[in-house]
Amino acid sequence: MKNITGIIVLIILTVTSFSTTSAKDSDTDVISLYSYDKKEGKPKVFIEGIRIDFDYLRRNMLFVDFVNDPAVADVHIIINHRTNGGGGTAYSLMYHNKSFEKLSDFSLSCTVAPGNTQEESRKIISDALSMGLMPFVNETEASNKLTFKFKNDKNEGKKNLEIKKDPWNNWTFRGDVNGNMNLEESRKNFNYSYYLRANKVTDDWKFRNNGRMTVRTVEYLSDGEKYRSENISSWFSSSIVNSISPRWSAGAFFGYSNSTYSNLIHSLSIKPAIEYNIFPWDISDRKVFTIAYYIGPEWKKYYEETIYGKLKENLWEQTFKMELQLVQTWGEIEAGLDASNFLQDFSKNRITFDTQLSVRVVRGFSVNFNFRAENIHDQIYLPKGEATLEDILLNRVQLPSSFQLYTGVGFRIQFGSIYNNIVNNRL
Repeated sequence: MKNITGIIVLIILTVTSFSTTSAKDSDTDVISLYSYDKKEGKPKVFIEGIRIDFDYLRRNMLFVDFVNDPAVADVHIIINHRTNGGGGTAYSLMYHNKSFEKLSDFSLSCTVAPGNTQEESRKIISDALSMGLMPFVNETEASNKLTFKFKNDKNEGKKNLEIKKDPWNNWTFRGDVNGNMNLEESRKNFNYSYYLRANKVTDDWKFRNNGRMTVRTVEYLSDGEKYRSENISSWFSSSIVNSISPRWSAGAFFGYSNSTYSNLIHSLSIKPAIEYNIFPWDISDRKVFTIAYYIGPEWKKYYEETIYGKLKENLWEQTFKMELQLVQTWGEIEAGLDASNFLQDFSKNRITFDTQLSVRVVRGFSVNFNFRAENIHDQIYLPKGEATLEDILLNRVQLPSSFQLYTGVGFRIQFGSIYNNIVNNRL
């Protein structure tokens, strides 16, 4: 009996010992499976794309190191922005991972309302940047020093969560009045303008109505004689555009313009248009390549008889446009081609090409380039006869020209310390 009892006790002890050992082994396996060495220090971050208050970011985002060279960054952030239907600004924050194997590239967005102050706007952008950086911070030792707070509304559960109806039905309105003057003993400048806008933007439709009037006055006093020049111009445009598919759009455009400088009592136009985007519109913050075609009638009336003996005329015009925009970590490219002509006379045409290029060639060296060229053969509004010297010097009338050319080039060299976390605004 004693032998049987001893055998049973021995078996129990053996099983217990085996179970304990297995449990320890299992715990060890789990720990080794999910534990990893975090990167030392803080994530190094490079931000570009818009003018931003970096002093504010450095003071409020202490969990990262801001660097001034993307080649040494762990995270490269490109910020792009577009005006939304309400007149505010929609920012797209594109995070490009350069150092962390377990993370991929992604994008976030935030919106600044048109009525936000600078303090409110920079806080919105800073908060959005911080939220997007959390996965990267989690991969570093800086995550051990982070704490989070959640502002809980005790009455949140009692609130009515139903979506409120918009009393304006997505319509937004804006009006601007601006003026300035510059006074000297022998010269005076007076400028003022009015601007009105009424827009409605939804996923399927876009309604835009914009108008502006501008008055520019210059007075000169020379040898007791006063010379005065006044240029008055106004324009109004209205359009409706429908999103047919992820790439196709169609719309109609109405335009009115008046200009003493361009000899126009009025120019009226109605043009249907169609547009195709090579890329889907939901990635338009990174790349856009559109092809558009407009065609329609124009009615023009002039202050003075034109070089073609006209005081008014009815025309048909067609326009072809191509626009390209690419935003990448190596730089940004914008280019556009605009070609138009009157159907009554194809020799009356204009071709415009413009491009802006900013490219980082190698670490610490980047190049920017601007170019715009116009081939002009459609100045049918020019007044007959020679412009007087006074008109030319006072810039009262537009002069004939078969071309217009602008170009600019620049480069930047930067080297030294890669860090720029310190804020010092002293004298």
